[in-house]
Amino acid sequence: MLALAALLLVAAHPPAAYVDTGAAHVPLAITSWCWDSGCGAPLGQAGRRVVVARGAPVRVELKFDPVEATVNVAGGPATPTTRGREVSWTATRGGGLTVYVKYRRGWVIYSARLALR
Repeated sequence: MLALAALLLVAAHPPAAYVDTGAAHVPLAITSWCWDSGCGAPLGQAGRRVVVARGAPVRVELKFDPVEATVNVAGGPATPTTRGREVSWTATRGGGLTVYVKYRRGWVIYSARLALR
């Protein structure tokens, strides 16, 4: 019975996502989500920093195939391309990064700080 309860708790959590910088996999913070029958808005700080070169591709790796993905950097939209479990765009500006991903089982907003070098 305890194992079933633990499995149900894991199933209700949204999946993690990472930015692949070529040199590292930087985990994105989950700032808001609705997944299966649960929703949440963790109060944790979204201060993870992702550093990429200006003009370089930024690649977000997901655990599941997305239905839809939108990206905002410094309050403005970026133009992402979605291929399988990867969402990518070209780094043209730095600032606050939010990636909204809609999945079949719900949606997640991931965030970080994008810094250009």
